[in-house]
Order: sequence, then structure tokens, then C-alpha cells
Amino acid sequence: MTDELKPFLDESQLQWRETVHRFLAKNCLPDYVRECDEQKKLPEELLEKVAEQGWFAVTLPEEHGGIGGYLEMAAMVEMAAYHSIALARHWNLNVNMVGGAIARFGSPELKERMLPGLAEGRLRFAFALSENGAGSDAAALRTKGQVDGDVIRLNGTKMWISGAMVADYILTACRTDPGSKKHDGISLVLVPAKAPGVEVTPIPMLGGHAVRTCEVNLDDVEVPMDLLVGELHGGWKQALSVVAKERVSLACMCVGGAQAAIDLAVEYATQREQFGRKITAFQAVSYPLVDAQTRTDAARMLAYRAAWLLDNGYPCDREASQTKVFASDSYMKTAVDGVQVMGANGYAAEYAMQRHFREAKLFQIFGGTNEIQRIVIGRAMGL
Repeated sequence: MTDELKPFLDESQLQWRETVHRFLAKNCLPDYVRECDEQKKLPEELLEKVAEQGWFAVTLPEEHGGIGGYLEMAAMVEMAAYHSIALARHWNLNVNMVGGAIARFGSPELKERMLPGLAEGRLRFAFALSENGAGSDAAALRTKGQVDGDVIRLNGTKMWISGAMVADYILTACRTDPGSKKHDGISLVLVPAKAPGVEVTPIPMLGGHAVRTCEVNLDDVEVPMDLLVGELHGGWKQALSVVAKERVSLACMCVGGAQAAIDLAVEYATQREQFGRKITAFQAVSYPLVDAQTRTDAARMLAYRAAWLLDNGYPCDREASQTKVFASDSYMKTAVDGVQVMGANGYAAEYAMQRHFREAKLFQIFGGTNEIQRIVIGRAMGL
């Protein structure tokens, strides 16, 4: 799948994409991915190897050890998700979300303190925005951040926080000016995960096991003001500015995951025989696979278009939402059809298809539900 990407990627970027694919084919075997999922553990050995390859530096500023842009990101994330959704998700929340916020809004001292460690894979982050009662309406958050001299004192509970169990710092959205309007008076603070008063509890989930989703409770947690990211009370606009990148990255993950599911189903269907012939001879089997590949190719084009816009400095809120909606809906449909094509084997833990079935649903929900994305798209259309 390279010729269709030539309008977006040059030869070096295409080679980079193939390099990522070959590296993971060798170092991220299916049995290892299954083990991490079943044991609900982060693929630490793989992350160490990935860090040595410099992948955590992609899209970070060059002066802090960064390399590459958003097209390199798209190519890497797609191939990472093809082999391991957990790897792609871990990279996204660390580099794309928190790293991106620090790189754009952090003080020079904070950037120097955090970004080199992130680029080398030594520092880990999580992003705490959602709360009970403030999911899709994230600006309705109630976590308090009281400014007291040279510290901010945080109290509240964050929900659905990916990667908090292994994070060194949790970028936390809190209300520092309770008298302001809902979208004002919010600040972003890097909370040390081991600080007194921080309690992280994993939440049992249907999928996404290797990157645990957590509840984070903050009880009189004191954070130095030098860990404030961006302007005091200006956190909401800052958070929105990194959303487009996240949505493009999530779409690339869906493309990679969907392609992996298609390849698995095709491999199975071309070997399976019923009634004396390959099951691909039946249109009821072959047509869903054809449609899945067509949708995935279309999702890939949308994702790389959005990454190209990001790379070239164009606004792409609508395009990012479009690709996130289409790619995640397509991944879910592909996983459902993949299970059906493989029958009981598709539902069995022995095969990866059941994991795609569980993982795909998550992408329709997190990073802004697809219903919220459609509102964004509709507003851009003047609806």
C-alpha cells in the first residue's frame, strides 16, 4: 500500500513507513501482542526498543531532540497500529497530546526539562481532562486548582485517563478561576504522578487492556507554578489546539488496525474450505472483504490528507474530525465483518480478530465521540 500515498509522501517518507513496518514485523510478534493484552501489561520491552529507534522524538522540536513532522507521524502511527494498537496509543498520548502541549505552550525552562526525556523515551505522560459528568462536555470540568503563592493546589477526580498508571507526570486540566465562564478559567498543570495526594486506580474495560484506563483522584495535591503549561486560566484554548493532531493520529491508528484485520481475515478465508471450495468463492464472504479494503483505502486517504494539512500549516479541524469519524466507523465495521467471516474462530481468543473487535469500538468513543465530531463538521458546514 504505497502507490496511493505518493501524492502525500516523498520517497524518504515512504521508506520511513516501510522501515517502521519491517522493524515491528521483527520485534512485535502476534503472540507478544496477545500476551500483553491478556495480562493487561504495557509492552515495556517493545517500548524500550522503539525508544532506541528514536520514535518518541517524531514531531517534537529539533532543538529538544525532535525529528520529522506530521506526515512522518501518520506513516509511523499507521504501521505501529498495524502491529500493536497499544504501542500506537502509548506514543500518541505521550508525544502527540502532552508532548505537543508542552512544545507549543510550555516555558523555555519547562521544555528543556521535559522534552529531551520524552524524546529519549525516559519520561512518560498522561493527559487528564475527562470527569464524570464532563465527558463530551469537557469544559464543564469541576476539578479545582487553587493558586496559593508559588503552588497550585488541586482537588478533584479525573476519569478515563489512559496511561496514568505508568506516567511520571499527568497533564491535568483544572478550574483555576471558578468565577469565569465555563470555557474560561481553566489551566493545564503537569502533576507529578507520585506527588502526595495523587491516587491512580485502573478501571476494568472491554478492550485497550495493554494501556490501562484509570481514575485519578487528587486530594490537596500541591504542584509548583513552574509546572503550569501555558497561560494561567488559558488552558481550554490550549487544549483545543492539540485536538486536531490527536484526531489525525487516532484515524491513522484505525487505518492500521483495520488493515491488519483485513489481512487476517483474507489469510483465513483464502485457506478455509467449505462445501468443497474456498470460502472466498462465496460472495457473502468475498464482498465484505472487498468493501472493507475499499473503506480502509478511503480512510487512509482522508488521514494522510489531514496530516498533509497539519504539516503545511493549514487549519484542519473539520478534516481531522472527518477522518476520525470515517476511519473509526470503518474500523468497527471491518472488525465486525472480520469476526463474521472467520466465524467461531473470529470470536476465539486464539485469533487477533476478537481483539480488533474490542479495540475498534474504543475509537468511536475516545478522543471526542463520533457524535461530537459530527457536530464539529456540521458547524464547519454552517449547519
